Amino acid sequence: MSDPDIVPEAAMPHSGTAPDAPGPDHPACEFTTPAVLHAYLHRHMDPAAMDAMRRHLDGCERCWHRWNRHRWDAAAHHPLYTELADFLGPRLRPYLDSSKALAAEWDAADPQTDTEIAEFFRSSLSYLINLVIWEASGNRPPYVATALPTLTQYGIRTVLDVGCGIGSDAIALRRNGFTVTGCDYRSPSTQFVHHRTNGTITVVEPIALPTAPGTDALWIIDTLDHIPDVGRSLGRLLAHARLVVTEDLTHTHQHGRQRFHHRRPYSELAGLLASYGLTSLGNDGVCQYWARTKARGSHPTPNSRPPP
Repeated sequence: MSDPDIVPEAAMPHSGTAPDAPGPDHPACEFTTPAVLHAYLHRHMDPAAMDAMRRHLDGCERCWHRWNRHRWDAAAHHPLYTELADFLGPRLRPYLDSSKALAAEWDAADPQTDTEIAEFFRSSLSYLINLVIWEASGNRPPYVATALPTLTQYGIRTVLDVGCGIGSDAIALRRNGFTVTGCDYRSPSTQFVHHRTNGTITVVEPIALPTAPGTDALWIIDTLDHIPDVGRSLGRLLAHARLVVTEDLTHTHQHGRQRFHHRRPYSELAGLLASYGLTSLGNDGVCQYWARTKARGSHPTPNSRPPP
């Protein structure tokens, strides 16, 4: 992704459409001043302050609206937003609260079976918008930039991006010389990947994972907690990958009201990966690295913190 740029006026959210804008009747509280929202957006607060802010936003509807507006305003100056506006055209709804819309849509659909869950994601426009605003606003951690030294240390050449979403990590990995295959449901998000790359990155459906091309590394970022049965879905891949990269799993994730997240304790995930011969090399606060046990002695260990 190129450096942030000013998007055309027509593509930017119009301030008049923002819900619950601060004004005489709705003064901003100390939790939602521009400076505080900026610090929260870019994770410049200490963990205790981040937790306090998250709890406040969960309980204060007015401040949550201001937070949603702040994210959209920050995202509007990023080229990814321009790409989304070009892709969606009149379907783009500026200032849509995609987080709450996604949660409400899930509750209304109430999918129970694997087929119903797949169909939900195949049709969700809110999920596409949520992923774009998360990244374009600057809130998404720099996963690829952080992981590059470890991928290089382990001699990784081919990567399978499991749950590739809008394809940003797959695009960045390919730009850095890796052969990348994406995996996700055929959906507005993967259609956006095709739009962004002119179809040059292959994206396979989850059902095709057992027959997906061989790969050195699995890239599983913000995806494990979307999978009801990780062993059933990824077991054959986990049994053969030399390296697995996840987000830092030692932190408790706070995903708001979306019931489609499967929250699992770190010990459960570590035990699952260990059952496939994968041991944690530690984490760097952004990514966590899991390598086949027999390979640990033959490769340098990333500059990382050990798991608790």
